[in-house]
Amino acid sequence: MQKPDFNFFAEMEKIDLAEDVFGTSLLALTFDNPREIVEYLVVHLRGWGPNPVAADFLKKLAQRRNNPALAKGLHDNWRREQISAVIQEIFNAGDLSAGGDDDSLIPVKKPHGPKSGSRAAAQNLDE
Repeated sequence: MQKPDFNFFAEMEKIDLAEDVFGTSLLALTFDNPREIVEYLVVHLRGWGPNPVAADFLKKLAQRRNNPALAKGLHDNWRREQISAVIQEIFNAGDLSAGGDDDSLIPVKKPHGPKSGSRAAAQNLDE
């Protein structure tokens, strides 16, 4: 049963934003919580770096959180710290990088594979 404050459309907007940032589809299998999303993305984004949408998002997030490390190495591979910060920001979750338990239920699904062409634009994005 859904919580009374659950807003399907708001959650779908969050999923769409996450798909744009990570350049992958999140509509195949259901995740139980934000930590599972982070763990899945860490494995499935291995070898890929942030796309231009993600780079812009990370730059803004680094500035807002006063954490310049989030915007470093945007032309390199995704780091767990970056993935966790993005998921935390999008889904309003707690700190997901240090472990622990997050019992919030999010209607997010695991991707089959990357969206076509979205990571191909990864380049030197530190500038």
